[in-house]
Amino acid sequence: MTRPLRIEYPGAYYHVMNRGLSRQAIFREDKDRERFFDLVGETARLWKIEIYAYCLMENHYHLLVRTPQAGLARAMRHLGGIYTQRFNRAHGRDGPLLRGRYKAILIDAEEYFLAVVRYIHQNPIKAGMVSDIGRYRWSSHWAYLDKKRRPEWLNTKEVLSRFSKGHKGLMEYKEYMKGEVEKELLDYYGKQYYRPILGGKEFVVELMERLGDRARVEEEKPESKRLFRLELKGIVDGTARYYGKGLEELRKRRRGYENEARAMAMYLARVLGGYKLVEIGRVMGLERYSTVSSACLGMKQRISRDRTIARRAKRIESYLINSQRQT
Repeated sequence: MTRPLRIEYPGAYYHVMNRGLSRQAIFREDKDRERFFDLVGETARLWKIEIYAYCLMENHYHLLVRTPQAGLARAMRHLGGIYTQRFNRAHGRDGPLLRGRYKAILIDAEEYFLAVVRYIHQNPIKAGMVSDIGRYRWSSHWAYLDKKRRPEWLNTKEVLSRFSKGHKGLMEYKEYMKGEVEKELLDYYGKQYYRPILGGKEFVVELMERLGDRARVEEEKPESKRLFRLELKGIVDGTARYYGKGLEELRKRRRGYENEARAMAMYLARVLGGYKLVEIGRVMGLERYSTVSSACLGMKQRISRDRTIARRAKRIESYLINSQRQT
């Protein structure tokens, strides 16, 4: 699992998930789910977060939240830590329950808010637990359909405001939730490695502008690389273009200047995107990630010794960033 996002600002939306250690059950009985609900309400009050959707599965949970005053990390530490204590006490066990740090995806709410709600609500169908999401008690869809079942901490106004008013709007909401999850979203969540941000390039640029100087600091943190990074293929393709080459030509092993282009692409993919060696190797057509490691280390040493190479690396970096902003 990725480390929790440290990019926090007032008004941010996140899709938060966590699962049991070794995929063990974190909800063994209904009382566990009720304890979790009580704790979510407590967390929302203490840390001033808003909850728009949830789904409790046997070994993991989903939450869609907004942080009006920032502070996601503190809220999630409280939720995970206290729930583990209460679960352990109830079941006579000790030790960790959850699989380390939670996973949080920063969301462009203008574009993906309703789509993520639908994705969360359809988890029980995806898992084969029910054929109708209206029959699953432990998701917020159940609460949206019946006010009597609605926890006081669940904010339904923002979701329902996207539909017509009154009964007609509720019917529109139900139809939307029954619809197919967008392929774009399925592809995003289906990737083994995905950036912890659900939004277009404009959203990323706006975020960096919002953060100002903080953005440059956060970009250097390993846990934030996936938020700010360029697409892997975009880095490799862009570097190839800078050297006047195509991707296939770049992937060939040659000496001299052309080998520089190949090594530069792997090095920039590592430092700009924080991509894993195996990911870079896959794009470069390399089976052994040790080759990628050697190329990256070699280029790093060349940049530290050779000012011409260092300036070239900076120019390529600027070229790649500007290319991203223009597309």
